[in-house]
Amino acid sequence: MSGNAESLALAGQQFGVISRAEALHFLTLPQLAYRLRVGSWVQVFPRVYRVAGAPKTWRQTLEALSRWAGKGSALSHRTAAALHGLSRFEPGPLEVTMTRQRRVPQGVRVHPVGALPAKDIAEVDELRATSATRTLLDLSAATDLPTLRATLDEALRRKLTTLERLNAAVARSKNRPGMPDLRKLLHEFAGGDGPTQSELEALVFEVIDSCGLPKPKKQRAVRVGSKVRRVDFSFVKEGVIIEADGYAHHATLESFEDDRARNNSLTAKGFRVLHWTWQALRDRPEELVLELLATLNARR
Repeated sequence: MSGNAESLALAGQQFGVISRAEALHFLTLPQLAYRLRVGSWVQVFPRVYRVAGAPKTWRQTLEALSRWAGKGSALSHRTAAALHGLSRFEPGPLEVTMTRQRRVPQGVRVHPVGALPAKDIAEVDELRATSATRTLLDLSAATDLPTLRATLDEALRRKLTTLERLNAAVARSKNRPGMPDLRKLLHEFAGGDGPTQSELEALVFEVIDSCGLPKPKKQRAVRVGSKVRRVDFSFVKEGVIIEADGYAHHATLESFEDDRARNNSLTAKGFRVLHWTWQALRDRPEELVLELLATLNARR
């Protein structure tokens, strides 16, 4: 195989891009210069080229960016979030964390660091990127709190990271920007200063008493198929169930999946399930009462 064919074959494996160092394994400098002069290869970033005719895609640009950044670098921040498939972040931004200083190409945002520990790096879609844990730390200083909360929730549900890993990373990075917000969210997702079970139950009964309804049955066992489901509160005759939700029991992928399976099985058996959170009970009990009354009346 000729040098030209070998260089094109390598570029084909890399979404149509090749670095200068890679090209010079197969070509001489004059041969490389000729391809750039006639336009059969086009420079994407300094010393990184795209084969003319190769479709331009975000994924291709990331291949080129990774080759330009080289050792001691990782795709990061919004770029890494999109690579990890976190739904609040769309493909498009070009962000990279680097331990070396270089002149930054237009359209690229570089985050300089002194070191990139191996534990902060992951291979995502065959690209070197920051791990989900490190990406969340980076985003904590670069995005608003609602987006950070939703992204943290998604990463935990998809088991891309854990509360333990995140807490350890925050402890190592306590002086970084954004850590107070992330620390607050981790505290919240771990249960925070939320209610005990008895406090939660007491508030549920208080809200139900306020609308003059009799107390529902507490911790009733309901058989659904081959499983017995224990529900928090139930109005047996009306077939209405209230589940009182705190934070801590719903912050893992397993509990998330189990909650959905539980709801589906109860709904299939004909129950109507209402979820009352501690925050809703505390901040908008009137809305919960109206929803409960409407649900009870609909079943009569």
